Amino acid sequence: MSRRISVAPATSLRTAFEQDKRTAIIEHRRGIERIAELMNNVKPATLYDWIDEVRMPVHALPAWEHATGGSSVMRYLSSQGGRLLIDIPRGRALVTCDVQGLQRVTHEAIGTLLKFSEGEATADDAMAALLHAMGALAWHRENVRRASQPELELGEAQ
Repeated sequence: MSRRISVAPATSLRTAFEQDKRTAIIEHRRGIERIAELMNNVKPATLYDWIDEVRMPVHALPAWEHATGGSSVMRYLSSQGGRLLIDIPRGRALVTCDVQGLQRVTHEAIGTLLKFSEGEATADDAMAALLHAMGALAWHRENVRRASQPELELGEAQ
């Protein structure tokens, strides 16, 4: 299963920005200055302001996603509109650890839903867990669909 599915969905826009920023720093070794440069030379001070105020122009969001390598902001915004945003996999053979990861995510979602019904978890926690599980299931659905469609290997000619 992809790495992005293993990250729980953000429950606020501020958290989404922080998750994407963390992805840029940890996975891509990009600081705010480099992210700003990749976003068509936005000034770092402007980017800091956007993050601090949790306000970014819509036209800058695709550049933000590209520069950080994260998708938490786009996923959060989609979820607020009642939509589910998933990465479309390239289609590959199913491996056991993918199914085990799916089982873990769905088990955690059901557990959180049970806790919510007993008053032991918040609605935000339950919705985040369910969204996480739905994303994992949708990822697998698309992967299964694509597995039946062979893709051409575009390698070097022999």
